[in-house]
Amino acid sequence: MSDPITGATFVLIHGAWQGAWAWRRVVHLLEPRGHRAIAVDLPGNGHNRMPPGDVTTMVYAEHVAALIDEVEGPVIVVGHSMGGTVAAQVSELRPDRITVAVYLCAFLLPDGESVLDFYARAWDDTMTGAHARVTYSEDGLLSMIDPDSARVVFYALADPEASKIAVRLLTPQPEGGRRSKLKLSESNFGRVPRVYIETLQDASVFHELQQRMYTETPCAHLFTLNTDHAPQLSAPDTLVNRLCNIARLYELGRA
Repeated sequence: MSDPITGATFVLIHGAWQGAWAWRRVVHLLEPRGHRAIAVDLPGNGHNRMPPGDVTTMVYAEHVAALIDEVEGPVIVVGHSMGGTVAAQVSELRPDRITVAVYLCAFLLPDGESVLDFYARAWDDTMTGAHARVTYSEDGLLSMIDPDSARVVFYALADPEASKIAVRLLTPQPEGGRRSKLKLSESNFGRVPRVYIETLQDASVFHELQQRMYTETPCAHLFTLNTDHAPQLSAPDTLVNRLCNIARLYELGRA
């Protein structure tokens, strides 16, 4: 039975080293609930020929904004992990088109900060997450995480066979996406409602880092999942229920 919510379009933004494929199960579960879902492939992440040196968070955001421009009706942007910076930057670009921005164990950063800037001030040398396991190309323009590390830090609670498939799909990541400083304002980014979904067993963006981010940049609502860093794979039904709750909160609640 379909969820009686007036359908929203979820624009799903993947994290570093991933692609639209990371949302496959979520897309299949959202659509029978009466929603539309667009899983984004960010430029340069193995899916087009954009040179890695040309990639920035603004380039990512402009790509997502162009997709939003083709959508009719309410839009809910969901940024996972590094995709949170894209969700924030596209909120700055399209504040009148985005009903709510959802940050899924994501980087929720202030104006003028990058992912690497945040790590520089918040990372503890005892942490063993993805940031400690990244390797780089000789020119420093691309980063990658090896499959064994990815299984540990991203997919610890996923079905083992599903996690094997996921790690084979990971691609090199243009470092511009992690190095770019956000350009945000209260007049644009600040008026798009924010929701954070924290993940308690996260071995990549540790829960204490998530708490620090949503404390520094408060959100209208906080939801909690007792999952690893990739609930899209380890708990897709639970994640979709949360997303539908958010759609209900922001759509039906205004009816």
